[in-house]
Amino acid sequence: MSGSEPGRRRAGRPSTAVLTHERIVEAAFAQAEERGGEVSIAAIARRLGVQPPAIYNYFSSKAEVIAGMRGAIGRRIDSTVFSRMPWQDAVIPWAREYLDALGGNPGTIAAIATTPIDSEPESIEEYELIVNALRRDGYPEHRIVPALVALESFIIGSALDALTPEDNMSPARAPEQAPTLHRLEANSRQAAAAAGLPMSRAVFEFGLTALVAGLRALGAEEGDGGATP
Repeated sequence: MSGSEPGRRRAGRPSTAVLTHERIVEAAFAQAEERGGEVSIAAIARRLGVQPPAIYNYFSSKAEVIAGMRGAIGRRIDSTVFSRMPWQDAVIPWAREYLDALGGNPGTIAAIATTPIDSEPESIEEYELIVNALRRDGYPEHRIVPALVALESFIIGSALDALTPEDNMSPARAPEQAPTLHRLEANSRQAAAAAGLPMSRAVFEFGLTALVAGLRALGAEEGDGGATP
C-alpha cells in the first residue's frame, strides 16, 4: 500500500510546534476558571496532553505562566492614552477597558490579582507609563503608587461585582426590616435600566467618577496635581 495510513501521524517531528506560549496561556486561563484561580504546571500539561517538562521549555515557573496571563489581559488595554491625555482623563477609558478585559472570569481575576507584576515586562511598562503620567501632571509623588493601587483594586472589585445578581443588595425577602434600603436599591436599579446599563456597570461608572474626583481633590491638597489644566 502506498502513502501513509489515514489518521496516522507521520514519523519524525511534527510540521508545526505542539506547544506555543499562546496555547499554554490559553490553557492556564481555562484551568483558572475551572479551579477557582488555581494554576499549576502539572494541570496545564495534562490539559495540553504533554508532560510538565514540556511546559518548562516555555515558562520557568507557575508565576511566569500567570504573568503571561496578565500580559495577555494587558494587551487588550490601551495604556498609551496616558501619554496623550491628562491622567484624570486617560484613566476613564483605561479603567473601562481594564474592566472589560477581565470580563466575567472570577478564576482569572483571582489568579492575577494575587501575583506580583515583576515577572511580566508588559505590565511593568504599562504601570511605568501610568505613574509617569501622574508625575508629569504634578501629582504628589508619595501618593502616586497608592492612587494606582486604589484604582486597580476598584476595577478588580468591580469585575467581581459584575458576577453577582442584579439585586444583590436588595433585602427583598424581608423588606420591612430595611424599608429605606429596599426602596433605594430598587430606585438605583431603575435608574440603571433607564440609562441602558446593567446595575453593576452603572455602579462602576459612578464609583470610577467618584474615585477619580477624590484622588484629584486629595492630590490638590498636597500639591498642584489634580488641578484642572
